[in-house]
Amino acid sequence: MRAYDFWTKTGTVDVGPFPIASLSLRPSGQATANELQMMFPPAMPVEQQLVVADRVLAGVQRWRDGIARAAEEQRTAADDLAEARAEIARLKAEREGGAA
Repeated sequence: MRAYDFWTKTGTVDVGPFPIASLSLRPSGQATANELQMMFPPAMPVEQQLVVADRVLAGVQRWRDGIARAAEEQRTAADDLAEARAEIARLKAEREGGAA
């Protein structure tokens, strides 16, 4: 199965405690929103569940880190642009002040 959906500000992540240890992802808080719920087979040993959970956590961490890098790059670009505009304004003011 392959499904696609878009996260919204109201998206949620819920977990169920061991022994069920479910992970529920709902990209939107709407009652009719899609939901993905993951669970382990009842016979899977808890140590194997931990290995899987660690692998999921590592994947989510990489996803989050990529978003954080993009956000930082955008902040840096916006800061650089603001500094350049301020410098241009300063130079224009200096030129206009010197020409008078």
